[in-house]
Amino acid sequence: MSNNPSSFRQYSTQISSALPKPALEWRARAFETSVTQENHDRLLSESKVFDAVRIIEKKDQKALTKKNIRIASWNLERCKKIKPSAELIKKNKVDICLLTEMDLGMARSQNLDTTSVMSDLLNMSQAYAVEFIELGLGDKKEQQEFNGISNSWGLHGNGILSSFPIVQSAVLPLDPGGLWFNQETAIDQRRIGGRMAVAVCLLVSNPVWFVAVHYESLLGPKERELETQNLLQQIHSLCGDSPVMIGGDFNCRGLLEKGLKGIEILNRPQDAEPMFQSFLEHGFEWKDSNLSEPTTRNHPWINEPLKKIDWFFTKGLKCSNPIVIPAVDETNENLSDHEMILVDVSFD
Repeated sequence: MSNNPSSFRQYSTQISSALPKPALEWRARAFETSVTQENHDRLLSESKVFDAVRIIEKKDQKALTKKNIRIASWNLERCKKIKPSAELIKKNKVDICLLTEMDLGMARSQNLDTTSVMSDLLNMSQAYAVEFIELGLGDKKEQQEFNGISNSWGLHGNGILSSFPIVQSAVLPLDPGGLWFNQETAIDQRRIGGRMAVAVCLLVSNPVWFVAVHYESLLGPKERELETQNLLQQIHSLCGDSPVMIGGDFNCRGLLEKGLKGIEILNRPQDAEPMFQSFLEHGFEWKDSNLSEPTTRNHPWINEPLKKIDWFFTKGLKCSNPIVIPAVDETNENLSDHEMILVDVSFD
């Protein structure tokens, strides 16, 4: 990843009620073109799908008048099991959901618009922005499982569901994009796009911003620090002095790799992951809104050490009661390879 800020894509506050569908001709060129950053950037620009946040509001929502609300952050791993995932969110009385890895028109998730289905099931307004246009069916396992089935849209991104009206939104790119277009880097799946966050300002007594984030999984602590610097620069420009809650999958494997355990994970995570120091220097806290326990979940075919990589970072908010909720349905089947994390926020 380049450390030159001029190479980063710029954030956009453009809003749309619908996203453009990648054309078949565009997809054909994306498959056939040579793998260069220039070609990737041209394809990204031509697609127009990364330019806006899709906002779909539910009618009759009112401004936040509750003194206490519950926030969830959850990497739903494509959101393949929509109904039981929505039931778990509803069971835990969540008011705002910060969601990552949400498919739109992917064979692996029944070609559904997963964010919209979740929005309908929970009767919440939604903000959705695209992280990648998938050029294939997904990872190696998904390629085998869904061989012969076509993607209807081939989009993958992050979303926010809210019980309260959305008054402003933005898509915040975290890197220049293109890492997953290179077949040598992304061995099992090629994509157009790059990591990003989606942000919304909700209608409360004062402006409060909520941000759903997904960091890169292929890189290390230094690159995550660059993502953080880019994220925080954009948040400062967009949100000013307003309170902010950031939640998502930060892929900060350095905590495990450096052997941090228990309370060390909350007290000194910057010893292993410099991104935490940047959050601290910009006024963000994490101790009151997180537990130190792991937030990943192994599928039966995976045997890896569990990691604490899903986090909340907050500025100007009073947080309490952090919880890690097992990502399983009523029959104990996995809903995702990440647990759902929750925290309560109180307003005076």
